[in-house]
Amino acid sequence: MSHSTELPEPDPEQLRLAVERLLDETVDRDEALHVTADDVSVSVPMRFGTDSPQATWRFDGDVMVSVDGIRGPLREWVDLLEE
Repeated sequence: MSHSTELPEPDPEQLRLAVERLLDETVDRDEALHVTADDVSVSVPMRFGTDSPQATWRFDGDVMVSVDGIRGPLREWVDLLEE
């Protein structure tokens, strides 16, 4: 997706903290998150690194997300995956 949204680039540290909070809350929930999307496209890196190819996920309709796992700092998981 290569169009200007006129939004500033996100601060990587703030983004990491937001993702950590979201994951922690999602792991603690007993129920799934339900989202209704209307023609949404998201570019998702296929591996870690700045030169990673991107996959495009498209959503149009209802999406249900549930997370099963243990809480822990996101940085520890990223470090583990990079080893």
